[in-house]
Amino acid sequence: MSINNNLNESLNNTETDVYSLEEIIESEKEQNEIANAVLGASDAQNCSYKQGYVYRQALYCCLTCLNSSTDKKLHGICLACSYECHQNHELIELYTKRNFRCDCGNSKFSIKCKLEPEKEPQNINNKYNHNFNGLYCSCNRPYPDPELSQDDTLNNEEMIQCTLCEDWFHLKHLKGADLFKSNEDDYEDLICQGCMIKNQFLWFYQDFLALKEKKLENFDVDVENVTSDLCKLKSLKTKNCEEIDTNWKDKELSCFLIDGWRENLCKCDECMKNYKDMDIEFIIRHEDSIKYYEECGKKMDEMNRCEMDEQKLLNNELSKMNRVSQVEFLHNLNDFKTDLKDFLADFARNGQVVKRENIEAFFESLNEQRKKRRVQF
Repeated sequence: MSINNNLNESLNNTETDVYSLEEIIESEKEQNEIANAVLGASDAQNCSYKQGYVYRQALYCCLTCLNSSTDKKLHGICLACSYECHQNHELIELYTKRNFRCDCGNSKFSIKCKLEPEKEPQNINNKYNHNFNGLYCSCNRPYPDPELSQDDTLNNEEMIQCTLCEDWFHLKHLKGADLFKSNEDDYEDLICQGCMIKNQFLWFYQDFLALKEKKLENFDVDVENVTSDLCKLKSLKTKNCEEIDTNWKDKELSCFLIDGWRENLCKCDECMKNYKDMDIEFIIRHEDSIKYYEECGKKMDEMNRCEMDEQKLLNNELSKMNRVSQVEFLHNLNDFKTDLKDFLADFARNGQVVKRENIEAFFESLNEQRKKRRVQF
């Protein structure tokens, strides 16, 4: 995450530090990339309420509304509502949360949602933690912490989100973090010590721990070759179970896991039932990871930029034409889009693959139609 201080903020708070133009530009570029990754997969114009409990989305808490209410009920609002319904309010950026439905305008607020006025009084399946009150980590402090100096490492290091409880942690407050590779490129997910205590079975998946040192000696189970009708976890537990208990489970450590750990969790009926009972069914889905969500956000942002570039190019070409030519061009463009859509729909309905010769035949047909129009004209 980059719950991280902006370079501009540093520039405003110190007179002694000097930054080059390149550093400022690079910082702004980094902040924009972070914002695009987080917000790119969320809708900035439509309230997400009708989508129900969205699998993952960017969320905010409105401190202005929270502090003005009598019961101070925690809430979360979607990206679109943060713009439309809470403009000029003081907001807490919650990054992303899973399985959450927008609260804006329900019984927790004195205002109605402008985008979706009709909402249930409460979203009973939403889960809230102290992040919704602007507090983070086991230290239960805000970020940045106003009681610490601007130069304090806790106000300058990035915080890391636990993939299970979705709280955010300072690296120095994660017990056992020094045993793991904690650089962003070295791991896929973090699980905090509190969640590892509740889910100790994860220690048996030694091959997917992002350890600095090699895994425990004699702990060698080929997870890939365990037959599908057997429980992978039981097979893992039979190997050096006592050593795992002594070296890991009793120490109540946090854990960093490498890419692929979700896909390799056991999916036998018994384990799937256990995931459901522990309310962690989501861990078997690669799509649940923050990194996957961020990649989707980046791709959507790139697509939006391409569309904007195409629109700019179109507007530029239209500006060179007279009114009659503009109308004719747009008419032909719309005809082309309609014909192409119908052409592809035929293949989709029949379950056929579109081949090169089909595309060539399509354009030949278009050219013939244009020739006929010219003759008629």
